[in-house]
Amino acid sequence: MPINGIEFGGKMQMGGGFNTATDRIREQREIAMDEAAESNETAGSSKTFGDFMKDLAKDANTSSLQADAKMQDVAAGRNKDLHGAVLAMEKADVNFRLLTQVRNKVIDAYREILRMQV
Repeated sequence: MPINGIEFGGKMQMGGGFNTATDRIREQREIAMDEAAESNETAGSSKTFGDFMKDLAKDANTSSLQADAKMQDVAAGRNKDLHGAVLAMEKADVNFRLLTQVRNKVIDAYREILRMQV
């Protein structure tokens, strides 16, 4: 029985088991990165800016509806999670501000293109 070993799952690991845990984390990260790359290859080519804006608007609307529902639950006394309701409201606010800023930048870019002389 080694003095510096630590037992994990019935097996003796030398060196404290740190390298094994690090290797496992590294493998999981590589697997996740490979899966993300595969999904980007299949979905990335067909996704347009219009689809991005639709998704952004849908996310903003969904988060706003969820925040409203949570606030109504708190106001009615069905839920006492005021902190969660306020966080949901802030998330909805951030999503809406992001959507508004992207829209404003798109409009500014369109106006700039219109001002260009050919």
